[in-house]
Amino acid sequence: MQTAAERIASLRAAMKSAGVQAYIIPSADPHLSEYSPAHWEARKYFSGFTGSAGTLVVTQNKSGLWTDGRYFIQAEQQLKGSGITLYRMGVKGVPSYIQFVHDELSRGETVSFDGRLFSAKDVHSMKNLFSEKDIEFKQADLVSSLWENRPPVPHTKVFLHNAKFAGRTCTEKINDVRAELKKHKADGQIFARLDCVAWLMNIRADDVLDSPFALAYAAVFQDTAYLFIDSSRVPAEVAENLKENGVTLRGYDEITDFLSSISKRVTVLADPEGISYAIYSALEQNPNVTVKNGSDIVTNLKSIKNETEIKGIHNAHLRDGCAMVEAYTKLEKMLNSGKPVTEWTVCELLKDARAHQSGNHGVSFETIAAYRANAAMMHYEPTAEHNSKLERKGFLLVDSGGQYPDGTTDITRTYALGPVTHEEAESYTWVLKCHIALATAVFLEGCTGGNIDIICREPLWKHYIDYRCGTGHGVGMFGGVHEGPQNLRCSNNVVFHKGMTMTNEPGVYVDGKFGIRTENLMVVDDAFENEYGKFLKFETVTLFPIDTAPVLPELLTKDEIKWLNDYNQHVYDTLAPLVSDEERGWLMRHTRPLKG
Repeated sequence: MQTAAERIASLRAAMKSAGVQAYIIPSADPHLSEYSPAHWEARKYFSGFTGSAGTLVVTQNKSGLWTDGRYFIQAEQQLKGSGITLYRMGVKGVPSYIQFVHDELSRGETVSFDGRLFSAKDVHSMKNLFSEKDIEFKQADLVSSLWENRPPVPHTKVFLHNAKFAGRTCTEKINDVRAELKKHKADGQIFARLDCVAWLMNIRADDVLDSPFALAYAAVFQDTAYLFIDSSRVPAEVAENLKENGVTLRGYDEITDFLSSISKRVTVLADPEGISYAIYSALEQNPNVTVKNGSDIVTNLKSIKNETEIKGIHNAHLRDGCAMVEAYTKLEKMLNSGKPVTEWTVCELLKDARAHQSGNHGVSFETIAAYRANAAMMHYEPTAEHNSKLERKGFLLVDSGGQYPDGTTDITRTYALGPVTHEEAESYTWVLKCHIALATAVFLEGCTGGNIDIICREPLWKHYIDYRCGTGHGVGMFGGVHEGPQNLRCSNNVVFHKGMTMTNEPGVYVDGKFGIRTENLMVVDDAFENEYGKFLKFETVTLFPIDTAPVLPELLTKDEIKWLNDYNQHVYDTLAPLVSDEERGWLMRHTRPLKG
């Protein structure tokens, strides 16, 4: 098997033959997915870095990997010996990969990339900067010919997501899109994001690991709607349902030809962040098409959950909470017996417990079970071959979730397996204060994710501590575990509305020592309305105890202790009737009130 250094060398040889001085490999697929099918994990193949986010840039004498704060520790370890320099995104003085290419190339030299794998926005940004030095662009796939044993394109069976879970039929959703198009004075829009296509068409598949998506594009115009997908994987009943909803099937690879062949004058709303440069170019180069930049309509529509979806999300978390109780009861029993228990054991226990729940469709992401120092890596994942043994001391952080037809779950708990240090207990309590501050927040309608994010960080900022990631993200409905456009981070300017989902997951990560995170899913709800305006709040949906053993009560206010005790009591009251006697005993022990 070739090393990363050897693969980079082969890429440089291909670049030289193609007359290219720099080549850029992103983490994306043609749908700009956060989690891509293995067929498009070229950045992982050439760099050896396995995180979900990152961009690899290779020149004839340098190579660099750009990733965010979630992966600094992991990337540093995985890039050792590769000759690839780690560039920590968001750190003062670190250039963006676009700036790096601009600075490294001389006037008139050429940068190349696969235009299917970059958003139109990113390429337009590159063009604007590179024009200063007359740097040439060349769209080329230099990866395929070098990739040994490349995984095939996924081809899983498509199935319907019933309207009894979705809350609205495909026809109703398409009509909602058409109504929004009229507001934008546009005739149509192309949808490339897999979560958008799945939601709009009420279809699902298993093309992406842990996310129930089918590789497909969609297009909606005022009088027509299309789904671009390999029809051989669409069962007759699904095809008939789509036809009844006014959807015409076209081949997956026909998307750019279709856009190029539009023969009547139309205005197409295009989200430069949501479609690839290849698709945007096909629209732009058709003289019959007027491209009007705007946001992705489906992304905005699906971010606000309807009543059926919210009810389903509650039901999914009820079953998921029962699964968590089953797994943790077994884990505690194994630890008490003295049997060897590892991080991987935890992953398997959770996977099996969720599989016992009705409707479970697997996990929503690969479980992060991280013991002690491993938890300082925010997205550390153990494997059957590489994992740490659990001991009766220190913290175990577990971030996991499940997929159900009525909801997607995402939960993190940090549990003390035994004695913890004062530093660990102090940090745990500070994180809990952050979590409670957000869970109990009330805010005026019109506030953005950036406004609300500060509420959660403030208890840590008082101690000059921060976490290099967002505070929370939206979660899909039997969809992606990360859903926009709403999220909680200082840079987010999306206004929060009733019905949006949001995770609440502050943390502290100390390299070489420990990582702490407490995460629940919340839904935005009405709070109060008066002469000052409409106020909103968060309703916590997740059902599983928050560990009180490591808490330093003297650091909490009476109101914070009351919130914690009320939450744990609610968890017990809700789940206790649904679990076994043994599991009820575990639940009772872990929901005892904290005394201040």
